[in-house]
Amino acid sequence: MKINFLFVALSAILLSCEGLSEDDQNPNQSDDKTETNRPPENFTVYVDSVTYNKAFLRWEESKDPEGFRPNYTILLGENILEDKYIETSLIIDNLKGLTNYKGKVIAKDPQGNSHSEEFEFTTKKDYQTFLKYLNFSMDQECISGFIQTLLKAPDGNYLAVGKSSENGSNYFNFVAKIDPLGNPIWMKSFPYENGDYWEIQAVLTKTGLLIMSNHHVIKLDGNGDEIWVKAIELFNRGIGGVEIQDIAEDQNEEIFLIGDLNSDNIDVLHRGVLMKLSPDGKILWEKYFDQFPRSSFKRIVITRENDLVILGAKVIKGCNQQESNSGDCDQMDFWLLRLSKTGEIFWEKTYGNSNFDIAQTLIQLENGNIVFGGNSVGNSQSYNARIFEVLPTGEKLLDHIDPYHYFYSVKETPEHGLIAIGIENAYSYQRKMGIVKFGGDRSIQWRKSYGESSTSVYAKDILVDGDNGFRIAGSRENMNPFDCDEKLLFIKTDPFGFFEVPSQN
Repeated sequence: MKINFLFVALSAILLSCEGLSEDDQNPNQSDDKTETNRPPENFTVYVDSVTYNKAFLRWEESKDPEGFRPNYTILLGENILEDKYIETSLIIDNLKGLTNYKGKVIAKDPQGNSHSEEFEFTTKKDYQTFLKYLNFSMDQECISGFIQTLLKAPDGNYLAVGKSSENGSNYFNFVAKIDPLGNPIWMKSFPYENGDYWEIQAVLTKTGLLIMSNHHVIKLDGNGDEIWVKAIELFNRGIGGVEIQDIAEDQNEEIFLIGDLNSDNIDVLHRGVLMKLSPDGKILWEKYFDQFPRSSFKRIVITRENDLVILGAKVIKGCNQQESNSGDCDQMDFWLLRLSKTGEIFWEKTYGNSNFDIAQTLIQLENGNIVFGGNSVGNSQSYNARIFEVLPTGEKLLDHIDPYHYFYSVKETPEHGLIAIGIENAYSYQRKMGIVKFGGDRSIQWRKSYGESSTSVYAKDILVDGDNGFRIAGSRENMNPFDCDEKLLFIKTDPFGFFEVPSQN
């Protein structure tokens, strides 16, 4: 009887267990894995910038509901770029220009659950860009120098004009011919008295090149050989600030030059002069501009209308001789003049405010407007680049003050924008080259700067290239006096100012 009773009890227990439905299961014993292992949450992927061969990818960190830190798999098409990647940014390189790319960033938790976000971009045109370091001589190293002007020669090569020195003190006029890939074709120096270290200008002519420096005018052929050299004795006074400043040649090969002179008039400290030369360098006439206590000329252009436009600066108030000697001149403004080719003034205007303005660059645009600028020094010794645009009659359209310290050169771009090159931090130990791109509406589209450790990088001219990129010639000055590593820089950028920098200099 005991055995039968035990059998019945066990049978009842088994029957009751078999009768439990799934809905009656203990929730703590259900599919616990499904509820506790949820995939990483949504996140956003950004393509910060794209060049012809690179894309800069960035994404927000995906949050995992269980608090785990996800890792990432990055796909470009079907190719895995990174797996088990823990960073949230990636540079994708070795891309092809003008190509559309699609990809995914996949966030995974430690249990293998995942969430993916897609991205897409199209690379830019494959522009050739580079920075080449050249010596200031074809056969010697350790020669210092600088580049003032860059010109495109009729044969498609480039002419970089400046000064060079073998001993660091006696500077010679210098011209380098460089091919489009940055290889030097020839380099030549012209050992005439040079005056101010910085002042040299050059323009293309029908026969080659016209250079001015201090009181000399040098005419070269297309191979850099001298046709003639003239010393303009009016500027040969051995006095600082007395020199030729700029030069231009018209279609008849007549030459117009401007310069600065001192004055015998006790009420005039400084004056400008306009001079006309014959094609062989003979002085035809000169005209003086000395109606102000202090004035100077800096740049000259021959307009499409066959007029002359001169940029200079003049004192607006203050600055008699005693004040000048003590450095208390109140205000110097940009001074713009439009003249006939016989020297008669059509109009003249000044542009500025209470600052001390230093003229540097002058161009005429395709629509006839005039753009000029340079540097503006405030009463608090604040230094800013400054640029104006005016109508052909002189009415002001643009007055832009820029945090860069100098605009040395401004050029018009194919879409009627502007590109300006100068110095980003002209008064620091290590100066940097700076570029500003203005759109057709004169809004700033982008800025770029370039510098190197323990050096000052100077670039004073820029050209628009055939692919809408830019060509720059400049120089690198080493701050270590025991290291003779000064170089001529020849740079090719894309339309956005990017260029490839060598890994080793």
